[in-house]
Amino acid sequence: MEEKAGDIPTRILPDHMDTYYTRYFILVRIEGFFNQFSLTQIADLRHKKVTTLLNFFGNKVYYSGKNGELPAGVAMPDQLDCRFTGETSVIGGLNSERVEVNTGEEQFSIYCTRDFSVRRPNITTPYQSIDHPLSDFRIELSVLKMHLTCAEFETRTIKSEIFTIPEDYRSVSRNAMEEIINSLFTKE
Repeated sequence: MEEKAGDIPTRILPDHMDTYYTRYFILVRIEGFFNQFSLTQIADLRHKKVTTLLNFFGNKVYYSGKNGELPAGVAMPDQLDCRFTGETSVIGGLNSERVEVNTGEEQFSIYCTRDFSVRRPNITTPYQSIDHPLSDFRIELSVLKMHLTCAEFETRTIKSEIFTIPEDYRSVSRNAMEEIINSLFTKE
């Protein structure tokens, strides 16, 4: 991660993300700043839709995306070429294969795993063309450039309620959600 995201020092931002995969849903959650901030993405794999939930200092909003649309705030490079190299590494306990990525502006490596299988595993990322879950990758949320690496993988039973929108969240448009996310990285 860079030292700053917009006007905000990245050292005060959350430093980990949890991802839960099931047969029909994926949930991605980032929480932090003394439980005053959370960003959650709920991907409905059957309908190819992602809902973004944001809680910042008690303001709770969500945006339900359209079929195939990236989550609100996630940047898509103009160009995205991915090439599997066949080179492997163990990341977070997962056997992972290196993928070379070229965005036209930069080149870097990401990793995916075949140790478990899930339908549309990367629906919440720009790497939707990769059919295997990512174990190490880069993503940009608004002006925040992140490099995420799997620290640990475990199989567990989770309650289906985590894939529903809580009643105390209110719906907003995609533009409104992106404006809110962008505003989190400025001092204004």
